[in-house]
Amino acid sequence: MSVNVLVVDDSKVERNYLAGLLGRLGVTPETAENCDDGVFKACQQEYDLMFIDYFMPDSDGVHALKEIRTMTDSRNVGTPAIALGTADPVLGDDFFMMQGFINYLEKPVDHELLHAALLLYLPDMKRAEIGLAEAETDGAASVIPGWLKDIEELNIKDGIKNCGTEEGFMSALGIFYNSVDNMAHEIRSYYSSENWTDYTIKVHALKSSARIIGLADLSELAKKLEAAGDGGDLDFIHAETEHLLSWYMSYKQKLARLTGGDEDEKEKPPADQDFLEDAFSSLEEFAGQMDYDMVEMVIGSLEEYSLEPENQEIFDAVNAAFLTLDWNALRTAAHRYIEKLYGDGAVDEEDSG
Repeated sequence: MSVNVLVVDDSKVERNYLAGLLGRLGVTPETAENCDDGVFKACQQEYDLMFIDYFMPDSDGVHALKEIRTMTDSRNVGTPAIALGTADPVLGDDFFMMQGFINYLEKPVDHELLHAALLLYLPDMKRAEIGLAEAETDGAASVIPGWLKDIEELNIKDGIKNCGTEEGFMSALGIFYNSVDNMAHEIRSYYSSENWTDYTIKVHALKSSARIIGLADLSELAKKLEAAGDGGDLDFIHAETEHLLSWYMSYKQKLARLTGGDEDEKEKPPADQDFLEDAFSSLEEFAGQMDYDMVEMVIGSLEEYSLEPENQEIFDAVNAAFLTLDWNALRTAAHRYIEKLYGDGAVDEEDSG
């Protein structure tokens, strides 16, 4: 019996960070990138629990929850919802309860609190499906590459603590890296157009995602710019925005080795055709089942080998889809390898028989 949870958050890093934690707890997470997408999905499927970010550019979480509760075609009128946000002494937890949320969790969400929330608010018949991931043993091999320790401002210990596991930390770091160009472009665009409302929301998102992965100093500057946006301090915004953006963009170079293009790649053995066929076929199958753990395991096994450029392109597409939990895109990307071997429709014909 699957546990279905909706996560609505405009921050790609935080959305997938929470979805990853939920996946490890035995939950099938569905993600939405904004309020409209969340309301749409709430009309398509019934969920056991919803997590909705309060602070989003197009509409706040209170408005999204109100629409979900009142729309005639909503399938989640009575589904419990938990608000997500960073600490706000002005609002306080009581504010969210008054708006219809059953509770409030501060971001980044602590994995133990998340586990407790699932046990508290899921239907009785679904609680047995939830379980904590096994703790890592002291002798377990670390998945943290040594070169990350050379980034002095990156607090790896804090990042692992925030993400729950080393694997979760590395996933969040990869999402952060892949988001740099787009997020920096949005911040610069809102700054240039003097759209201070959306500018403030985006630096708020950067503040949170930088904090999750252990970049406390970058997070602190984003926090100050968020406060300046809220308070209308344009002098500080004009003085520090370029500093923030250049600092933020520097991580494209500092974290570039996350893509596997470093010297360590040369030491990996080449993957043979039988292994790749099995791996990509399994990815297609597990994506169809939305099996987070099995997809993560297969991707991890593929990362142990060097791939030919054409196969690396397919793998990169798989990875990108997995980072956003786009199961349809993941299946399509994995199927490209099978098509390359056997031609279009070969596996579909097999399945139909």
